[in-house]
Amino acid sequence: MKPPVLAAPILEKPLILYISAQERSVGALLVQENSEGKEKSLYYLSRMMTPNELNYSPIENLCLALVFSIQKLKHYFQAHVVRLKIYFDGAAHRGGAGAGVVFVTSQGEVLPYSFTLMQLCSNNVVEYQALILGLEMDVEMKRLKLQVFGDSQLVVNQLLGSYEVKKPELRPYHDYTKKLIGWLGDVIFQHVPRKENKKPDVLATLASSLTLPDQAQVTV
Repeated sequence: MKPPVLAAPILEKPLILYISAQERSVGALLVQENSEGKEKSLYYLSRMMTPNELNYSPIENLCLALVFSIQKLKHYFQAHVVRLKIYFDGAAHRGGAGAGVVFVTSQGEVLPYSFTLMQLCSNNVVEYQALILGLEMDVEMKRLKLQVFGDSQLVVNQLLGSYEVKKPELRPYHDYTKKLIGWLGDVIFQHVPRKENKKPDVLATLASSLTLPDQAQVTV
């Protein structure tokens, strides 16, 4: 008596994913706009949390919902080209280090991430670690066209082959980054002035200032 609730996906058109995290469950809804600009439901997902997951913080619950959705709907995402931009930056001082990564989609959506690094390291190492964190988050995506922007002239030019990697401590990070680039395939690097990289810089500085003292116990 009524039209079907779920619609068939249209190839090449963008997908929209809604995620939800409640106290004891996570869920997601995958939709797509039709030719009239109306959203049509493609797939519903939900599951109860495990006893360990019930201890997660609200932001961890949202991450759980996102990971759960990507794992279950991987075949949908692989059928569509995803265009994504990454801005990265790192900050290091005597008290700790932090990394900031900002993703910008082709639709202009901004997804900021901030990481506290639990070890003391140089600014160049932190820049590499920020970039690696961003690339690792993209490895599972297929058919990805990626543009990467960073304000570290050294890191960008070493990856472009313009600069030689002279310091031994940078070699493992450089080699691993090149391996990630090989997995991702289509990656374009560009150096940008610090004033154009403000969001990752702020995130990295914030993360470094939140580094816990040595005596604190941390589970990673």
